[in-house]
Amino acid sequence: MQSESRTPISTDPSLSGVLEALSLALLGIFLANVLIGGWPPKPLDPQWQLGITAELINNASLALVGALLTPLALAFQPSSKRLRARRQAFRRWALAAAIAFLLLIPLQMSGAWRYFHSVTANAENQSSQSARRLSAIRQAIASSTSTNEIQAKLKTFLGNNAALTPTQLRTPIKDLRKQLLVGADQAANVLQQRLQAQSSFKPDRLIRETIRITILALLYGAAFAFLAGALPRGGPWWVAYGWVFGKQKS
Repeated sequence: MQSESRTPISTDPSLSGVLEALSLALLGIFLANVLIGGWPPKPLDPQWQLGITAELINNASLALVGALLTPLALAFQPSSKRLRARRQAFRRWALAAAIAFLLLIPLQMSGAWRYFHSVTANAENQSSQSARRLSAIRQAIASSTSTNEIQAKLKTFLGNNAALTPTQLRTPIKDLRKQLLVGADQAANVLQQRLQAQSSFKPDRLIRETIRITILALLYGAAFAFLAGALPRGGPWWVAYGWVFGKQKS
């Protein structure tokens, strides 16, 4: 049985030039987005880690398409030594990119865990500090024997803006103490509600984002490994990186 003949792609230098320019533009946009989004670098900050992984994943399609357009441009101009050298360079960089995308998985998981832990620890610390401060203010109000003493103690805890009003200064100490204690209780309730809202941080969104990053990092890692030749290429449809209609080009 006679084998099916395949017609190679016709050369078209003008189309090759357009594809080459688009390849470089997409790769430039990818680098610009990642560098701007990750500046200034804070590698030990979990929020920065989460941000840089999101930037890389969200812009990875630009790098992938940009990497594909150069060998496609070479298919339309196979005699170009410049495109052939750039294709070989992209193959080496594609392997590094594949490894980098796989490393995003532990980086995302570590950053997510550290961020969640820092948020909950910070909320607990604020709640503890506020409770101790309010307790000290209540004790200072209850133990004061004059309005001037109350005012002095409030300024000690809350600053000079905590001065009593002229009406409060004329209020009998017993009534003033009750008013201030009621106000302190109300402030404590409001503060407690706000801290509870902060401490009830639910990691649902963070978990979904981590799952998304993990899946896409695996897919992009496999795609770049495929381009680098680290994974087998099958089928006569393969054009990029030296394979055109099932025949390997030199």
